[in-house]
Amino acid sequence: MTTLSKEDHKDIQVGTNMSRGGPGDKSLPGDYETDAWFELVSDDTKEELDNNPISITAQAKNKDLWFCSIPFSQVYSEIDGQYQACCFGAPSGVMVDQMSLVDWMETSDYMNNIRKEMLDPNSDFKSVEKTCVRCRSDERRYGRSRRTNCMKIHTNDPQHWDGIERTARFFKETGEYIIDERILEVQLKVFGSECNLDCHMCFHANSSMRWDMAKNKEVWNEKIWGAGPTDKLRIDHINNSFKNRASKDILKQICELSPHIRSIKIIGGEPLIMKRQYELLDMLIESGDSKDIFLKFQTNFTKLQAGKHKFVNYIPHFGNIAMVASVDGIGTNIEYMRRRTDWKELEGNIDICNKYPNVVVDFNSLISFLSVMRFDEVIDYCKDNDKIHQINWAMIEKPKHLRVNNLPFAIKNDLMDKYKDFPDIQHALSMPPENDVDIQDLFEYLLKQDESYVGTKWELHLFDVYPELRPYYEPRERTPEMEAMFKRWEADEKAASEELVKGSIDP
Repeated sequence: MTTLSKEDHKDIQVGTNMSRGGPGDKSLPGDYETDAWFELVSDDTKEELDNNPISITAQAKNKDLWFCSIPFSQVYSEIDGQYQACCFGAPSGVMVDQMSLVDWMETSDYMNNIRKEMLDPNSDFKSVEKTCVRCRSDERRYGRSRRTNCMKIHTNDPQHWDGIERTARFFKETGEYIIDERILEVQLKVFGSECNLDCHMCFHANSSMRWDMAKNKEVWNEKIWGAGPTDKLRIDHINNSFKNRASKDILKQICELSPHIRSIKIIGGEPLIMKRQYELLDMLIESGDSKDIFLKFQTNFTKLQAGKHKFVNYIPHFGNIAMVASVDGIGTNIEYMRRRTDWKELEGNIDICNKYPNVVVDFNSLISFLSVMRFDEVIDYCKDNDKIHQINWAMIEKPKHLRVNNLPFAIKNDLMDKYKDFPDIQHALSMPPENDVDIQDLFEYLLKQDESYVGTKWELHLFDVYPELRPYYEPRERTPEMEAMFKRWEADEKAASEELVKGSIDP
């Protein structure tokens, strides 16, 4: 199995929609590139880069600082209500109902310690190594991370970057973080975990459907997910606590910050079916700031309505909108991985939103044990469709059974050439499997999920969708459902063989 060197990679050309956020970067493990940063800059930033080698801008470009724009521009909370530096950051232990959004950004030691270290070229990174462990690890392993993706995007937005740089410079000079620029991105999972899909890679607390399948259909594997769901009160508690957190007070805090908000990203569960998030949209429209806010949705894109609330009715009230669709497969592949998806319905919703001039559709993908086998189809789809503005992706980290490197060697080796233009995926494929992962556990879990959908319109089977995996399955227990599945496969193979023989002897 071979991987690309930097020399091999230098002439790689990818489409525009794959280079905006990072996949087209010329990066290798342990050696992230900044060549695509600051290609579009203001006159002030250009002067900084040309004439001030110790400026924050120049040091970030030259990699003298391990700088990230997110701690200076984003307020984020996870599904359990804890603030974090970002969606990949370590939990802070501080809940959104314990500290206001303003206090979190301006006074919390968690955020300020990270900022200090990111502005100090001689820092020991004590807080960064604890808080930003995912990005630090991803850059060592793949050459790309959420940090490098965001820096590429933010540094090429001159107005946005100038605001970040001024805020960072003021913090460096005074030790104070002050919200007085329109640079904030608000990402708060305050609306609960309501979701209509059963995505095999999703942690169950993030999806009401996933929790229901685990609790009531017993679709669970302790080797993969840990201790099983023992008490439905857990998910009820999460949802009830979020009903409280998504109170008028939290929504009011967001609206009070609206003069300083550049963008709001609404995350679920599935945000477009959550009625409470429409209450926030109504309040933002009433505030008069909605036209200046870049609205983003992290969505499965299967629905555009929740009860009486039709999303398209809100589109004209906001300046710009990005529909960030979780798409890591095309057709049957996404219908298997993100069970209950209808690909044709999803494509129809893409077309509906693309009719609006202020809306773009992005793909945000997970590269996993399953998706990597067909992910080249997603890449080709984006290359061939100008209706997709941008695609970005990340390697799945948890559960570790679903990491790319756990695929059988022969399959990984066969995939290498498909991703010759994307060294991060190649390097993920080239890594050895986890020592404590048995892929039979993964097969058993996925087949259990398949069993739960037998007789429904979402019925699909692992080895029908990914037949190359079938030779590696060693069943530990043959349930009646599995026996029926094996007999059907044998019948299909026999029929195909007979058809082949018939074709070879026909005159």
